[in-house]
Amino acid sequence: MKIGLKELQNLTRRLYLRLEYPEGQTETILDVLSYAHRRGNFQSLIQEVAFGTPRFRAQSEIVVEKETSLSCLVNAGGNIGICALRLATDLLVNKARASGFAIVGIRNSSPPGTGPAGYYAERIARQGLIGLVFCGSIKMVAPSGSSEPAFGSNPIAIGIPTRGEPMILDMATSVMPVFKVAEALIMGGKLPANVGYDAAGAPTQSPKEIFMSGALMTFDRGPKSSGLALIVELFANALTGGCLPGDAEKQNWGNLALAIDPDLLIGREAFVKNVDRTVSHIKGLRRTDPAQGIHLPGESSLVRSEQAIATQELEINEDLFQAYRQRILAPFLETQG
Repeated sequence: MKIGLKELQNLTRRLYLRLEYPEGQTETILDVLSYAHRRGNFQSLIQEVAFGTPRFRAQSEIVVEKETSLSCLVNAGGNIGICALRLATDLLVNKARASGFAIVGIRNSSPPGTGPAGYYAERIARQGLIGLVFCGSIKMVAPSGSSEPAFGSNPIAIGIPTRGEPMILDMATSVMPVFKVAEALIMGGKLPANVGYDAAGAPTQSPKEIFMSGALMTFDRGPKSSGLALIVELFANALTGGCLPGDAEKQNWGNLALAIDPDLLIGREAFVKNVDRTVSHIKGLRRTDPAQGIHLPGESSLVRSEQAIATQELEINEDLFQAYRQRILAPFLETQG
């Protein structure tokens, strides 16, 4: 079904205000989630329908614990990862503009996490900087050779400035994003074969068994993706003081972001020119299927977002949207009844 962008935004605003998130944080959350929704990423709706959205429970303000001219370590104070990483990203950009390079780490951020990592990589790239973002999350992914969870889905995003829209690589290191498992759970469907394990370590297509005590595989089901997932785990958590595998505190999610100014090397203008030249060459290569284009990272998501902005509408599963709408409006309808 098609729904209006503003309708979904208004419902989401109502949800977060009802859960006692501060108004300023709610607007930041809406900005990040709208970015996701326009790209067909409805993980926030799936989260609410499947498990409920966590209520605001921060212990303190978001503060910078340690700072140099090139870096800062942010204690999120139990605030939602979206608000912590958005603040850290802006600090990062300011430092990178001044010094050419910067790095920020976040610890003690809370569910439901940061939203799409690509949002922050794009925010960095729009300033003419190369952005790299590494995000920790709930431990649901098994390393190669095991069926027990040790990693998060551990998204990684890289933003590259161009003369036009930034090029954004945004990917989970798991075989599928966790929200896709949750979507199958609420829709009563099975997962594809060879994506996860149950509690006993046997392959399963049941989203319930994976969520209860099983694990997802990494994206190539082998050592290469497992190695990348480990590196993201170390960057996002070991380097920032976030939750490590086996820790009792499972909601201290860490994040890491870096920004690089091309002026440190070849220069911004020359770098962008080289990026555009490389992209043009790739687009002009012989196609394996003449009817199919050669796609760049983030290209299809950008097209979808631009279409949503132009029409002010989104295409979404009707059952998912109606369940989301009902959960948000039900308390209001009950008081009116």
